[in-house]
Amino acid sequence: MSLVVEFVKNFVVPGSAWFLMLAGSICAALLYGTARNRSLGRLLLAAVVVLYWAMSMPMVAWALQKTQAAPLQELEGAGPAPLPIVVLGNGLGGYAAFGGTFEVPLGQTAMNTLFALNRYRQHPASMLIASGGSQPGVAGGASEAAVIADALRRNGVPADHILLEPTSTTTREQALATSRILQARGEARCILVTSPQQMSRAADVFERAGIAVVRLPAGAVMWSPSDRSHWWSWLVPSSQARVVSRDVLYELVAWPYYRMRGWVS
Repeated sequence: MSLVVEFVKNFVVPGSAWFLMLAGSICAALLYGTARNRSLGRLLLAAVVVLYWAMSMPMVAWALQKTQAAPLQELEGAGPAPLPIVVLGNGLGGYAAFGGTFEVPLGQTAMNTLFALNRYRQHPASMLIASGGSQPGVAGGASEAAVIADALRRNGVPADHILLEPTSTTTREQALATSRILQARGEARCILVTSPQQMSRAADVFERAGIAVVRLPAGAVMWSPSDRSHWWSWLVPSSQARVVSRDVLYELVAWPYYRMRGWVS
C-alpha cells in the first residue's frame, strides 16, 4: 500500500513535473501507434497542455483554493495564555556529495516557519514544536523538524522554547506524534501552522487525536491574489499559481484516501 501511495503522490497529481513527464511519455508513445492511438495521443497531449496553462493562471488557482475554504478560528480566540505553536514541515530539498548531505526547506516549509516565528514574537512565552521527519530515501539526511528548528534559532528563538518531532513522514503521522508531545505536556490546544491547502485535513486529524487547534494558515509560496492590482494579471500564468493549484489538487486526492482509512470525517 505504501508504494502505491508514494506513486500516487509523486506521479498522479496534476501540476507536478513528474505528472507532466508521465503524461507526456504516454502521449508520445500513443503518437507512434495506430491511427486511432495517434488521434488519442494528440487529444491527450492537447488536454495536458491546456491543463497546465490553466493551473498556472492565478484566477484558476484562486478559484481552486476557494473550493477548500473553511471557517477559520480567529487567532484572537486563542485567549491570553500563550498556546504552543506547531509548525508542520511541507517538504525539504537538498544536495548530497562526498558522503555528506545538505538539506534546505522547500518554499512552503519556509513560509510555515516564518508565520510561526511571527506568532512567537507576539507571544514570546510560547513553545514551538517543529514537526516532520527525513525525506524518504535520503539516508542520514536531516529531518524537516531539525531544519525548521535551525531556522527558528537563527531568528532568535531560544533553544529551550523549541521541541522537535523528527520521525513523521505523513500529515497523519505528524498529527499523531505531535499530539502525543502536547498531551504529555498537559496541553489540549495548539496553534497549527501549515499551508492553506493542507490546513483542513491536518486540523481534522489533530482534533481526532484529541488536540483542539487554532488555525494559522501560512501564505502560499510567494503568491497571493491580493498582490494583483490589475485585472489582467489574474490571467498571466505563473509558477507560483501552478504550485497552489497542484497543492489543492493533491488535497482533493488525499481527502478520499484519508476518509477511506477512517482518519478524517
